[in-house]
Amino acid sequence: MNYKRYTAIIIGVTIGLPILLGMLRQLTGLNLSTGFTAIAPALVAALVEGQQFAKTHNRVPTGSETKSFVGFATLISAGFLILFSAAIITNVPGFGELLETPPAAWLIFSVLGFVVAMIALCNFAFLRMGAKNQLKAIQAGRSK
Repeated sequence: MNYKRYTAIIIGVTIGLPILLGMLRQLTGLNLSTGFTAIAPALVAALVEGQQFAKTHNRVPTGSETKSFVGFATLISAGFLILFSAAIITNVPGFGELLETPPAAWLIFSVLGFVVAMIALCNFAFLRMGAKNQLKAIQAGRSK
């Protein structure tokens, strides 16, 4: 697995998606910003990594390769998610005050833990899905 490519995709989608959604909101008034923007970078990056793995190795990753990828890729994604969240908390007025009250801080950290778990699940599912779809595309190209 190419973790540099995975990280580049994570950074690109983490920065690009909110900018794109902000532009869409300014131009059309349509607000599509949701919690999906926290999970989308991992979803896209894992899908691309699965496709590239299938192109390179002509097979779906084994269970141990998948587990190894999911663990390390989740750490990368969670690190950028925490960094991005910290940037928002420190730069947007009012968010820092939320962390001073225990119930709100507990809720924020619980949601962050849930999102990290969803990122791990997306990494697992979309790595294998990308590899399987790429193999089907390769097979379809050979049969023509």
